Amino acid sequence: MKIQESEGFQKQVKKTLISIFIFIVVYLFLLAITIGINIFFGYIGIWSIINYPNILTIGLGLGLIAAGLTTLFFLIKFIFGSNKTDTSDLIEITEAEQPELFAMIDELVSEIKTDFPQKVFLSHNVNASVFYNSSFWSMFLPVRKNLQIGIGLINSLTKQELKAILAHEFGHFSQRSMKVGSYVYNVNNIIYNMLYNNESINSIQNKMANLSGYIALTLYISTFSIRGIQTILQKLYDYININYMALSREMEFHADAVSVNVSGSKALADGLLRISFVNYSFDTATYFYERKMSENFLPQDIYQDQKSVSLFLAKKNKYEIVNGFPQITIDAGAKYNKSKLNIEDQWASHPSTEDRVNAINKLNVLVDHENDGPAIEILRNREVLLEKVQKLLFSELKHEGLINHLNNSEFQSQYELDYYKNEFDEIFNEFYTYNNPLVHDFSEVNYDSEITPIHELFSDKNVELSFEVNSLLNDKLTLENISNKTYKLKTFDYDGIKYKAKEAGNILNQVEAIYNEKLSELNAINKRVFESFYQMAMVSNKEYDLRNVYHKFKELDDVFDEKYQFYFEISNKYAFIYQQQEMSSIVTQLSNNKPLEKKLKEEITEFLKSDEIKAELSPEILKYLTHFAENELLYFYGSSYDDSNLGYLFTAMQQYQNLLSRSYFIQKKKLLDLQKYIYDHYKK
Repeated sequence: MKIQESEGFQKQVKKTLISIFIFIVVYLFLLAITIGINIFFGYIGIWSIINYPNILTIGLGLGLIAAGLTTLFFLIKFIFGSNKTDTSDLIEITEAEQPELFAMIDELVSEIKTDFPQKVFLSHNVNASVFYNSSFWSMFLPVRKNLQIGIGLINSLTKQELKAILAHEFGHFSQRSMKVGSYVYNVNNIIYNMLYNNESINSIQNKMANLSGYIALTLYISTFSIRGIQTILQKLYDYININYMALSREMEFHADAVSVNVSGSKALADGLLRISFVNYSFDTATYFYERKMSENFLPQDIYQDQKSVSLFLAKKNKYEIVNGFPQITIDAGAKYNKSKLNIEDQWASHPSTEDRVNAINKLNVLVDHENDGPAIEILRNREVLLEKVQKLLFSELKHEGLINHLNNSEFQSQYELDYYKNEFDEIFNEFYTYNNPLVHDFSEVNYDSEITPIHELFSDKNVELSFEVNSLLNDKLTLENISNKTYKLKTFDYDGIKYKAKEAGNILNQVEAIYNEKLSELNAINKRVFESFYQMAMVSNKEYDLRNVYHKFKELDDVFDEKYQFYFEISNKYAFIYQQQEMSSIVTQLSNNKPLEKKLKEEITEFLKSDEIKAELSPEILKYLTHFAENELLYFYGSSYDDSNLGYLFTAMQQYQNLLSRSYFIQKKKLLDLQKYIYDHYKK
């Protein structure tokens, strides 16, 4: 099969090859200088030892030789390095075990004219990928690839869609020009190795420095040289990476074209659009069992549970179900995203699903015989596979006592209870998805107003306004980052017009004006909602309860940003623990952070006074938070950290963020549940 390469692909291949050539030139230049320095240092070192033999000259001479050699080793150590993919959580399968799946792979290999995978693995997730163990020599020697297919993916596709997804993976290796991506991948690994994998260098330098103070003194030369080389390499890494990411995006379009010619446009488009949705469903199902660890729940079949979540959420979102599979449209998320700002992410390795599907649909390739049967049917011995996969998937969970395996019906009941516990009632029509029920000034409330009907308060028009305000806020924050150069861009698009980055301030002013206008409209609706429900509340004598819960929510909203800022502050203040520091600096910073730690304990203690909040926590997390709040913990003793106590500290910081968000949601839901109660009694 020969697929015509696009002009954009060919252009990016050339740019990427140029970046590789520049790297080779710079590397050879640095290597030549380093070899020259080694010869010079070696000559000076040996000359001084021979002509002036004493402890000083021997130490300095050997140190100069060592400094030159360690710098040279730094530049060539990548030759001996390799990158191996961890397959401990994968299940290798053979043709004898899974003949139908191998027959599909064999058919694709034949059609695309590529090599059959060296090994085929199954994983638990919603993904498919081709991987291989790489080293420096992979650039010159042929390396056979391995194929990984997620059972969560197979469980969520038709046979034709699975064929399309696998054809895309093989499409990456169907033509020689695609090999450029592999070269850049290896160049990136080489630079990454020199920038970050320096444990061996550090170990060698430390051992030599311990031999003599003179050697340690001269080794500073190699340390200084290596840091200088790393500065150059960092700039090269960024330059090559930008080109690599751009090429990678073009490679995705190319692999899509290969897949479409094998399986048709519809199968690949439908499969791609569904992947994100079913991946969320799978994560939701697995997270359910993680949260229920203390109740010793495990699934009988996690993939039946995934399917149940997918169908349940599809019905909630009014997605069409065809042959048991949700049909996700390309504009499924459009109602939530009203942004007019478009920024090309130069660091993204994949184009957006929307861009890919649009390109796929333009190809408009039809196939005569699409197989719409469930892809999961091609797997044999599913019970055995399921047992192996679930053992790997839930291996980190620590259960105590007898395990309760939930069948699919039991899971659905439990899941739906949790779902409705964490969702707002349908009468609100998603009006509160991004909008909060706030009245900013109660002195402006008309307590004798007429009741506005529910269908007007939460009309599609008002819901769309709430989504628009949220998108405007996000655009405003992004434009601020472009304007202050936090985001380093040359251009951006707004409302279909391209602007230079320096023009972001002007567009920001326009967006802020629109945002303030729309926010004012939304606030007026929020006030009218309160006024209407206040009038309805009089029927059930709940008007004072309603006002009190509104006041309480506003008080929580007023301090929320401040508390969240505290979380960022304390996280930043303890970030030094992940960095190499002098012992005196560690002690000083820990001491300076004591007031923040005390405040965190007070905040955690306040949260734990709430039975509602405590009910949200697992026994293990509750135990961690209680221990942290009630004890004085020492994080550094002698010359090392206390990892156990640091575990309590970092758990408390992370849980503080979670508890902030959760407490806000609980109070918001309490307010909306009261409004639902008021409305139900008003209707009677």
